[in-house]
Amino acid sequence: MSLLGALTPLGKVAGARKIWLKSSLAYTLAGALSSTLVGAALGSIGAWLQRGQHHWPVLFGVALLAFCLAAREWGWIKFRLPERKLQTEKVWAHEFGFVGASALWGFHIGLTFTTWVTYGGLWALVAVNVALADPLYGASVMLAFWLGRTLPVWLAPMLKWTGTNSTQLPDEIVASRWLYHRLSGFALAWSGEIAVLLALEILIGRS
Repeated sequence: MSLLGALTPLGKVAGARKIWLKSSLAYTLAGALSSTLVGAALGSIGAWLQRGQHHWPVLFGVALLAFCLAAREWGWIKFRLPERKLQTEKVWAHEFGFVGASALWGFHIGLTFTTWVTYGGLWALVAVNVALADPLYGASVMLAFWLGRTLPVWLAPMLKWTGTNSTQLPDEIVASRWLYHRLSGFALAWSGEIAVLLALEILIGRS
């Protein structure tokens, strides 16, 4: 969110749009690299853990996790997500400039487990990547997840907000967080259903 407040004004001012573009590209590419590496690592860990084991029990475990996370997003149950209570370093903008800092911010956030976790969907993705035990699939999923996370950075300069300046945009986004949690819950429930169907397909195929 702080990144939106820092970069969005650059995209709104004609003379600074070149810096905004370079910064956004640096952020996106650096995060894509780290996210891809994390996804491949998760797939490799899954392959190592499941050597000679059946996949269907793991998929049922993924489904159970997804349903629990969906219930959490909807406020039906409460529990803390595993996370590192850390934000990216704001001082990087002063030390390395906007472009260099954006690359560092992107790489840091793209590592997935190094900052705050706001929504439970992240852990569902982690579980899926481990369960399917495919480094290439894991890399692809985490890359797609990262690209989705970068969309606010690219779209923010085109959005209108009710505040007097762009630094208030993150606050307005946070104010709508209840809606994001509910949407995330629906996505998690859908993912749980898919995991159940995959597990059943494996079981039926073995019988």
